[in-house]
Parts: sequence; structure tokens; C-alpha cells
Amino acid sequence: MACEFTLNQQACPWREGLTVAALVAEQGHAPDALATALNGRFLPRGQRDATLLQPGDVLTFIQPITGG
Repeated sequence: MACEFTLNQQACPWREGLTVAALVAEQGHAPDALATALNGRFLPRGQRDATLLQPGDVLTFIQPITGG
């Protein structure tokens, strides 16, 4: 069985050393353009660089809704 994590309800291949900050950048998002939740808990921007993804983790990118 391959090691995976979940990003926005999609299975993704896990790789050692992958941080939340690196994944945000790889997905083409500006760091301040979204919020992140890891395993159901809010993850502050300041902790993304030090937070390594693990197999089985569930990561959610939350983009603010703007409008008027």
C-alpha cells in the first residue's frame, strides 16, 4: 500500500520531508491567500514551515470568500 495523505479530499502521494509550506507553494498558492487545517485543526501560517506531513494526514486548504 502506498503512503498517502489527503489534500482537500483527494489522495496525494506522501514523500518524506514535505512541509505544509512547501505544498502550499507547489500548489501555486500565495501563503497569505489561504488558511490551512491539518487533521481538523487550524494550522497557523507561522507553523507551516516546521510542519511535516505524515502518511494518513488530512490537510485542507481554505480560501476566503470575498464579495459584497
